[in-house]
Amino acid sequence: MRLDRVLAIARKNLRSLKHDRRTVGFLVLMPLLMIAIFGYTFGGDVKNLPVFIVNLDTAPSDQSVASAIISDLMTRNTMDIKSVYDRNSLTPDLPAVVREAVKDTKVKAAIVFGPNFTRDVTAAVAAITNGTHMFPATFTVYIDGTNPNIVTAIANDIQISILKAVLSEGLTPAIAPVPDLVYGQDAKFIAFFAPGVMGLAAMMVTFILSIISFVHERSTSTLDRLLSTPVTEGEIVAGYALAFGLVGLMQSIVILTAAVLLFQIAIVGSVLLTLLVIFIFGIGNQGLGFLLSSVAKNEFQAVQFMPIILFPSILLSGVFWPLEAVPTLLQPVSYAMPLTYAVDALRSVMIRGWSLTQIAVPLVILVAFAIIMLSLSAYGLRKRR
Repeated sequence: MRLDRVLAIARKNLRSLKHDRRTVGFLVLMPLLMIAIFGYTFGGDVKNLPVFIVNLDTAPSDQSVASAIISDLMTRNTMDIKSVYDRNSLTPDLPAVVREAVKDTKVKAAIVFGPNFTRDVTAAVAAITNGTHMFPATFTVYIDGTNPNIVTAIANDIQISILKAVLSEGLTPAIAPVPDLVYGQDAKFIAFFAPGVMGLAAMMVTFILSIISFVHERSTSTLDRLLSTPVTEGEIVAGYALAFGLVGLMQSIVILTAAVLLFQIAIVGSVLLTLLVIFIFGIGNQGLGFLLSSVAKNEFQAVQFMPIILFPSILLSGVFWPLEAVPTLLQPVSYAMPLTYAVDALRSVMIRGWSLTQIAVPLVILVAFAIIMLSLSAYGLRKRR
C-alpha cells in the first residue's frame, strides 16, 4: 500500500466536500444543533412544578416538623408552592380537595401532613434512639405519576427537606447515606450526555456519508475508473477512511467546543485521547458503510440500510440511558454494537479521566471493528474488480 495514493484519494474526497457548501454546512451545523438541542432538553433540572400543601399539624409553628419541612421546600427550585392550607382553611375536606386538584392536573403534586405529624416524628425518633420498634411517622404525597422524572424530582426534594427539618428540630435522624462520589463530582447530566452525542454524531455522519458517496461514485462509474488504475482496493478504502475519519473528527471538535462553551462541562481526561477514540470509531463506521453500499444498487436502496443500523444503536448503546436499564433479552445486542464501546470509552476519558491503558479493552474492540470493516470493504472491491 502506497501512502501517496491513499493521501491522493483522501484529498479528492475532501476537495469534493469543500466545493459542496450545503454538505459542509450540514457537517458543521448538524453536530452543533444536536448538542444544543439534546443539552438544553435533557441537561436541565426539573423545576417550577406547581404543588399544593396541606398542613394539619397541631404542634406550634415554631416546633412543628411539618412547618420546618414546608419552609425548606419553599427554598427549592423544583417546586412552585401555589398554596399552603392549614387547619383554619374554610374547605371542610382539604386532603380530598387537593387530591382532586392533582387528578385534574391543576398541580403536579399535593403534600398532606396529618394533625399528629410532629408528635409521631418525635415518638419514632425516640423509639429508634432507645432501640425499640415503632412505625415511622408518615404523611401523604399525591403525585401525578405520568412522568417518572417528575416523581423522582419531587421525592428527592421531599427527602432532603425531611432530613434538614429533623436536624433543625434537634432530633436524631434515622440512618441516612452520605454520598461520596468517586467520579463525576459536581458533574451535570450534560457531562454524561455529551460523550454519547459525540459518538452518535460521528457514527451518523461517517456511516451516512460513506454509504451514499460510495453508491453515488459507483453509479457514476467513478469507482470503476479508479479500479482500472494501478490503485489497489486497500488504498481506495484507506483513502476514503482517512477523509471521512477527518470529517468525523472535525464534528467531534465542534461538539466538544460547544459542550464546553454552552454548558461548561469539565473534561477530566485527555482531549487528544477523546478525539482518537472518535477517529477510530468513525473509520470503523465508514468501513461498515462501504460494506453495505456494495449490496445497494442505488442511493434509495442505500438509505434503507440507515434505520436498520442507526435506530438499534441509538436506543441500545447507552447514549440516552444506562445499559443496565436495557432489557436482559436485548443486552447481548447492546454489547454487539460498536457505539456501546465508543460511548463507554468517551465517558471514561471525559468524566473519569482514564488514560489510554485504562480504556484498552473498548479501544481494542473499536480498532478490531475498524480493521474488520475495512478489510471486508477491500475484499468486496476486489471481487468487483
